[in-house]
Amino acid sequence: AAGGNEKFPDFAAAKKVLRRFYLREFPFTFYCNCRISGKDIDFASCGYTPRRDNARAHRIEWEHVVPAENFGRSFPEWREGHPDCVRFNGKPYKGRLCARRTSELFNRMEADLYNLVPEIGELNAERSNYRYGIIPGEERAYGQCDFEVAGRVAEPRPEIRGDIARIYFYMDDAYPKRGIVGDKSRRLFEAWNVEDPVDAVECHRAYWIEKLQGNPNRFVKEPCQAKGLYK
Repeated sequence: AAGGNEKFPDFAAAKKVLRRFYLREFPFTFYCNCRISGKDIDFASCGYTPRRDNARAHRIEWEHVVPAENFGRSFPEWREGHPDCVRFNGKPYKGRLCARRTSELFNRMEADLYNLVPEIGELNAERSNYRYGIIPGEERAYGQCDFEVAGRVAEPRPEIRGDIARIYFYMDDAYPKRGIVGDKSRRLFEAWNVEDPVDAVECHRAYWIEKLQGNPNRFVKEPCQAKGLYK
C-alpha cells in the first residue's frame, strides 16, 4: 500500500473500533442520513421505509464504499485459491475467505476506515458490489430515501456523491494497481468531486480517521484545509 491502512490488521478489528467510537461522532447512516441511536435506526428521521421488513432492515452494518469484491478479485488468492485454503474435508476454497486467510494486504484494505460507513443492512445488501452511477427516473423503493438500485447500478443521493468519489480516489491512490478506478468511473467521479465539494462533516470524518488510523486521505484533507475545515 502507498499510504494506506497500516494500523488495523483485519475487518474485525476495524469494526470493533468503529462500533466503539465512530457512531458517537457520526450517528447517521450513509445512504439515507437516518439517525442512529445506540443499535437502533430512527426511520422517522429520514423517511425510510424498509423494502423487506426483515432483520437486516433494522440492523446497522459497515458498508464498503469500494466493495471488497471489486479489489479482492485483483488478488490471486481470491481468484484461484491458495495451498493454505483447504477445508477439513480436503476441498479447496477461494474468494474472500481465502484472501483473508492468506493476504495481509487484502486484510488491511478490507479494514481501511476511510472506505467504511454505517448503513442500514438492507441497503448494504441491495447495493451488493454494484458500481455507482445515474439511473433514469427517481423511483423511491425505500420511502423518502433518495437511493436507487437497478441494472447492477446504485445511485446515491447528490449530497454524498463527492464523498464517494473522494473515497474511490483515496483507495485507488493508497492501493495502486488494484483496478479500483477505471477510465469510465474516473470521469464520473471527477464530475461528482466538483458537483459535491467537501463539507464540514466530511472534513471532520477524515480528520477523525487520520487521528485514529494514522494516514490521511489527501483528496479530502487538502480541500478541507483550504476551507479551514480540517478539524
